Amino acid sequence: TKENGSSKEMKLSSAEVASWQTLLESSKQFLETMMNSVILSLLCQQRERKEDVQKHLNLLKQRILRFFKTLKVPPRKLGNLKSLLSLQVAEKQMLETNEESLVQLEEEINEAKRSAERIEETVQQLQYKIQVLRNQLEEDEKKASKVFATN
Repeated sequence: TKENGSSKEMKLSSAEVASWQTLLESSKQFLETMMNSVILSLLCQQRERKEDVQKHLNLLKQRILRFFKTLKVPPRKLGNLKSLLSLQVAEKQMLETNEESLVQLEEEINEAKRSAERIEETVQQLQYKIQVLRNQLEEDEKKASKVFATN
C-alpha cells in the first residue's frame, strides 16, 4: 500500500489470510444498493443511447456481484460495521429520493405531453375554423362581385 507518497509493504501470514471470510450478505446488499444508485445517477445524466448504457452498466454490476460472492476479506471490526450500516441507510435514503424524483419527473413529462396534445388539438381546430372562414369569405366575395356585376 502507499502512504504519503511512499511505499509500504504489508506482509500477511498464511494464518491471517486463512482467517479471511467472504463478504457478509449485508455488505453485498449495501454494495449492490450503491451500484444501483450510481447507475441511476448516470442514466439521469445520459441523453443518448440510454438503453445501451443501462444494459452495459447492468452487465458490469452482475459481474461485480458474482465476484463478491467469492471475495475473501479480513474479519471486520465492530466500528467498521456501524459505519457501514449508517452509510447503507444514507444510500437507501438517497436511492428513495432519486426514485421519488424520477416519479415526479415522469409525472411532469406526462403532463407536458398532455398539454402539448391539447395545444395541438386547439391548433387543428383553429386551422379548420380559419379554412371554413376563408371558404365563406371567398363565397361572399363571389356573391358580392356578381351583385356588383349585375348592377
